[in-house]
Amino acid sequence: MKVKIDIDTNTFIRFLLVVSAFVGVVFLLWKLLPVLMIILVAAFLAVALNKPVSALANKLPGHSRVLATALSYCLFILILGSFLVVAVPSIVSQTTSFINSLPDYIQQVSDKRGFAGDFITKYQLEDELSSFIQGIQGQAGTIAQGLGSNVVNGLSTVVNGFITMVTLLVLTFLMLIEGPKWIERLWDAYANQALLHRHQQLIRRMYRVVTGYVNGQVVVASIAACMSALTLFILSTFFSIPANSILPLAVIVFVTSLIPMIGATIGAIIVMTVLIFNNVGATLIFLIYFVIYQQIENNVIQPTVQSRTVELSDLTVFLAAIIGIMSLGLVGGILAIPVAGCLRVLLLDFLDQRRTERASRRGRVAKSKA
Repeated sequence: MKVKIDIDTNTFIRFLLVVSAFVGVVFLLWKLLPVLMIILVAAFLAVALNKPVSALANKLPGHSRVLATALSYCLFILILGSFLVVAVPSIVSQTTSFINSLPDYIQQVSDKRGFAGDFITKYQLEDELSSFIQGIQGQAGTIAQGLGSNVVNGLSTVVNGFITMVTLLVLTFLMLIEGPKWIERLWDAYANQALLHRHQQLIRRMYRVVTGYVNGQVVVASIAACMSALTLFILSTFFSIPANSILPLAVIVFVTSLIPMIGATIGAIIVMTVLIFNNVGATLIFLIYFVIYQQIENNVIQPTVQSRTVELSDLTVFLAAIIGIMSLGLVGGILAIPVAGCLRVLLLDFLDQRRTERASRRGRVAKSKA
């Protein structure tokens, strides 16, 4: 049996317009995704910093948020500058020392002397070493050309990253200053007082989720930095590791560990890069420590701390972080957990509202029957 469906022209045109509009919006969002991510991260930072900025503004004459935000930025720049003054000379001196001793180290490997030579002789890697050295010599020109290209690309990446960082800081600054006024104008637009009260409660709960997440991540980063500093201190008693490099490296671990799940890995790679300039054995021991600690942090510390601060289960925190990192990379990893916490708040409010409506309907039905 054949079924004939008649569709008038106006309906068909409206359908095409709706589909075209949907595709156009999706395409526009995709093209604007980098800009939208910058705005989203700036909004997240503004919410996270709003509490300390507001507390500082209340103590200043005239309660100026502009002055409070400017002082906060100056404090951040001062801390960053102090860290660079302490860390950079130590790292540069160790890098220079490594570069100066590199020819001797290569000669030891070629002559099969020292730790590397014993390792090569023990496992009979002479042929592999010779093939490796010949391959590098044969590809020296290609490597040099590729190195130059990588340097140019690296400089371009640094410039783009600097521009993005400046844009992000400016947006965050403006949002911190003007954010409260936007919120007040939004509340003034409400005519329904019950709806206003409900939405205000929602915003407060989501605000607590974001600030709780930030506080929790600071706790996680502090634990990682303290454990790394303790490990480096112990290693410095057995290996030739400068004691003045422990604090800068711990600060690096703290800063990178603010990124959930993968931040500690980034910090560990930086630390091991510095350690290998001084002692290979210390680098291997730190690598073993880090592998063990990373498992503990990802599976115990991070989920436990964040589950209490954002009121999510350990499994939800873990899954949110993985989904965020796999979807949007670094930014997704940073925003995934607070976004999941805010979605939980919205879901619970929606379910509570549905229960209230069903109870109200049952009450009206019972009254009508009575």
